[in-house]
Amino acid sequence: MPREMEDKWFIYWENDALYFHRSWTGFCIYVARFTTQGECHRMIEADVNRDPEQYGQTSDERDAQMISYLIDVLLLQQEAEFPSDEPSLEKRSAMMWGQVGRAMLGQHPNDG
Repeated sequence: MPREMEDKWFIYWENDALYFHRSWTGFCIYVARFTTQGECHRMIEADVNRDPEQYGQTSDERDAQMISYLIDVLLLQQEAEFPSDEPSLEKRSAMMWGQVGRAMLGQHPNDG
């Protein structure tokens, strides 16, 4: 659950799927579906919101990378490389802040 403006996503699990909503707008951007394999889960498909008034990205490849990045950084609290071809560190940092906010600094809503 987002607690501050800097918490950019509301993510929840329901019916073997992760739902990724932007915290400010409430728009659902991604739905990632999983299958269970023993004690593990494996992502098998994802739906992406392509309404240009809600989400401007159009690259399936970048969205697949972003879903994995969000899972790693926000849910698993692991370090991960931000999916971007932007050569400028300053611009890439601004993009990362827009995607994960304070989590890029290792601060997570569920840390208390």
